[in-house]
Amino acid sequence: MKILGVQLGHNSSVCLYDNKKLIYYNQEERLSRLKKDGGLPILCLDQIKNIISKIDVGICTSYDPIDSHSFVSDYLLRLELIDRHDLVFYLYHSHHLMHATKAYFSSGFKDATIFVVDGRGSKYNLSNGHTGYETTTVFSLKYPQEFNTIYKVIYSEHNKNKNADIFLEKNVPSINKNTKFKITSSFDLGHFYSAVSNYFGWINEEGKLMGLSAYGKPNLKLRNNMLETDFFVNNFNINSKYKIDSKEDLAFETQKYFEDRFFDLINTYKDVNKNIIITGGTGLNVVNNYKLKKYFKNNNIYVDPLCGDEGNSIGACQHYLYRTQNNNDFDKVNSLYLGPSYKLNLTDKHKIVDENYIVNLILKNNIVALYQEKGEAGPRALGNRSLLMDPRIKNGKYIMNNVKGREQFRPLACCVLEEYAKEWFDLDTSPHMMYSAKAINNTKNIVSSIVHEDLTCRIQTINQQQNPVLYKIIKQFYNLTGVPILMNTSFNLKGQPIVETPKDAIETLKKSKINYLYFSEDNKLYENN
Repeated sequence: MKILGVQLGHNSSVCLYDNKKLIYYNQEERLSRLKKDGGLPILCLDQIKNIISKIDVGICTSYDPIDSHSFVSDYLLRLELIDRHDLVFYLYHSHHLMHATKAYFSSGFKDATIFVVDGRGSKYNLSNGHTGYETTTVFSLKYPQEFNTIYKVIYSEHNKNKNADIFLEKNVPSINKNTKFKITSSFDLGHFYSAVSNYFGWINEEGKLMGLSAYGKPNLKLRNNMLETDFFVNNFNINSKYKIDSKEDLAFETQKYFEDRFFDLINTYKDVNKNIIITGGTGLNVVNNYKLKKYFKNNNIYVDPLCGDEGNSIGACQHYLYRTQNNNDFDKVNSLYLGPSYKLNLTDKHKIVDENYIVNLILKNNIVALYQEKGEAGPRALGNRSLLMDPRIKNGKYIMNNVKGREQFRPLACCVLEEYAKEWFDLDTSPHMMYSAKAINNTKNIVSSIVHEDLTCRIQTINQQQNPVLYKIIKQFYNLTGVPILMNTSFNLKGQPIVETPKDAIETLKKSKINYLYFSEDNKLYENN
């Protein structure tokens, strides 16, 4: 049975299960070259046509409880992937449930409490006649039971009744009689964080706010104002009566307020289950993730690396399989190397080299783009679409941010050999860059270009099984320098998504000051002259 999952709207994506195995996944932005591209993922669906001739079941997930799946089904009819007479198509508009499903099955936990926190989820009709959007949902799951909602926050700009009822959709998971609902006209966690980010002009770029926060200091006046509902005059706008003397302090207090409220949320439900899962867009706040992991040591914390909306196409397929098969015997999607494979047709002048040659280039202060077969799902480059550089270069942060067209306050990530991670950072494993760990010992002095202002670094721990090529490169670098670390940032330029095809990679190289591009499967090196 071929099961198609489609995420409509923000960060649209498509996945395909053949019986119980994931055989295709991609994000529309990677093909359209429009960062965070949404709407109908036409280009991804076009790729599906090249893989299969027919689908048996289609599942569409979106924010809005309208017949949005008709857009998908109409396009599938045009592609002749379905016939009108045998169409089986479902619409899931419980946005947070899709987040929770994807995260749960990747976690490896049997039972768990799942925290879904983002800027905006599914639309709800409120009893006062207005509409609201879910921003926080807490699920409890004891396998093989259904996902049980125990807490939900609905944001409404017009709501004044904090105890308002809501009309629940039929396909929303079962509601515990003790479920707590909070209807608020103030900003909740992810919504609040996005609002401040938008104030800076960083639409859908909350990571910049997180990076800037390290340069600020405590500001009691700002902190007190944030607790007032009129700090924001309306959606995503800060009241002009509040003079912002320091953007750095505003970023600092925003991050601190977010961390404190997230702590309160986890602390309230930490005893429901020892296993805790964090997902939704706020799961990308690696600073907060690290602090939660260090504080709640009695809990097992898993942060889903595909926590953004792009993961919901997978969640939709998995939820269908879970409910129809009455078991969880299907692909849990534990790896993020999910992108399609592309044939390399390199006609320009190039060299045949090996990983040792790449290390020597890095030792000569070059930036090397590493391109491997299957691209990473989600926003993190994990060695298949990465830019690598020697982290010991004193002005390395300036060089890399300048090459990528990024602000200089933006931190840079690294990859570190898993077996040596604890000697350099206060964390032993982080395979998907979901934590910004404290640098320890003499790390700051040795690899200053990857240690941020707050003495942290977003790290990716690497073992041989996870990514053999990247592991070999770092291992050789370590053998020659005694440093088991390389700077690792995504292979893209300002405003662009991560490169998808070999053609994208070469075109991006030519538009940049990146020195070299290495296609590892073919051992081919392309030089940017």
